[in-house]
Amino acid sequence: MKVFLLKTVLLVFFMFSHMEGDIIEEIASHFQTGKTKEISEHFASTINFSILNDSNVYSKVQAEIILNRFLTTHEPRAAKIIHRLNNSTTYKHAVIELATNQGKFRVSYSIRVDNNTAQIVELRIEKAIE
Repeated sequence: MKVFLLKTVLLVFFMFSHMEGDIIEEIASHFQTGKTKEISEHFASTINFSILNDSNVYSKVQAEIILNRFLTTHEPRAAKIIHRLNNSTTYKHAVIELATNQGKFRVSYSIRVDNNTAQIVELRIEKAIE
């Protein structure tokens, strides 16, 4: 009986832990498809945003407009996660290589997790060194 109960508890735990999803994968997928709206849903109210040598702190709305302009001009073809830090429950970081019609870019984003809400607090887009 104890073994059955233990197996049931572990099964439920693993089901719920995987239902949360991988926020790093989700955001990388949205970059690959150029879905600005879905990416910006994860923005904090203000975001440290650096894009092609222009760095500033923007509101969520301003950052969405700038990102949309970039992804419209540089149509995504593929996105590959090349680095990730996700062993902390309160901080996650990822670097992806974004292939576009205008060349390759290195996109890095930092995510803060508060009260089970993940928010992008920093986003950097720079030309990839080939």
